[in-house]
Amino acid sequence: MSATVAPDRPRVDVIVGVHNEARPVERVTGSALASAAPVRVTVVAHNTDPNGIQRRLGVLGDDPRVRVVHLADGVRSPANAYNRGIEESTAEFLSIIGSDDEFAAGAIDAWLALADSAEADVVIAPVLRTNGGIGTTPRPRPGRRTQLDGDRDRLFERSAPLGLIRRASFPELRLTNGVLRGEDQAYALHLWFSGASVAFDPTLPPYLEHADQDDRVTRAPASLAEDFAFLDAVEGDPVFRAMAPAARRAYAAKTMRVLAIDAVLARADDSGLDEESSRALAIALERLRGWAREPDALNAREDCRLLDAAAAGPQAAAEFVRLLSARRAPGRSLSRVLPSSPWLVFHRHAPLRSLLAHRRMVRAMARARSA
Repeated sequence: MSATVAPDRPRVDVIVGVHNEARPVERVTGSALASAAPVRVTVVAHNTDPNGIQRRLGVLGDDPRVRVVHLADGVRSPANAYNRGIEESTAEFLSIIGSDDEFAAGAIDAWLALADSAEADVVIAPVLRTNGGIGTTPRPRPGRRTQLDGDRDRLFERSAPLGLIRRASFPELRLTNGVLRGEDQAYALHLWFSGASVAFDPTLPPYLEHADQDDRVTRAPASLAEDFAFLDAVEGDPVFRAMAPAARRAYAAKTMRVLAIDAVLARADDSGLDEESSRALAIALERLRGWAREPDALNAREDCRLLDAAAAGPQAAAEFVRLLSARRAPGRSLSRVLPSSPWLVFHRHAPLRSLLAHRRMVRAMARARSA
């Protein structure tokens, strides 16, 4: 049960990491302060002049509920800024948000109400993209809102820790410092698989993800090997090692079909993938396949063929280009829906049921937005 919080103490510490003063940090700050609940906003000026961030905030910077913290470490990683904010926090809940995003009206208050009613350690935020997209992870079982399970409710599909996190339940938990991608992977596994109480209601006011900035740290150029530097943190984490084999298998399959595929598509051109990227991909896939028995079997045939061709290097370049062209063609082929193993067609983590859960989530959020 949530403890009673004194009126002069924030219930939520909102943590914003910002790496240059061009970011619209006043937008997210204003959206947080509009909450009825006691909220404090900590803006971490990461490797940038804090005076410039203060100027950007304008009158909001004079609000006693807003503080700007400077972090100059020369490290190009979003984790470092958020971890500094976590260390400065004293509120009942944390809420991490990007400097170019914002909270929908009433979002924090609605999330708090769910946390209180469900006695939840974590409330997962619905995500709405202002370009019209809808975040459709996680995809829980129909009718499930509270006491969600990391495996059965597909919580591992969400790695971004957006929403509310009860600070006392995870006092030592931090994002993986120093990595440019995947800093939230090991962190999220703690949220979903450490026995915490997790709640998610896709009809609540959402986290609003904007697409009007083109310099997110996580989109900065990097090698494919850097994309998978987070694997060290995951494999060394006690929560990961304690996960059931079925959960590790599903998480490995998700990492392949989302992160590995995205890494390949971001670097491929008409002639294929460069040799350095192919080698790095092959190493990453070998590690992922070592997590559990045949994680590829849960993924679509087309995805598996594309990854294998990309990892094979120059000798499979022609096949890779052919598969890449087919993937970019309009429509959805059976090879995008059928898993590699025909025996797993109806598995909850295979493409068919995942697609149906995706559509169910889109409908639920669309109904909530129209209402």
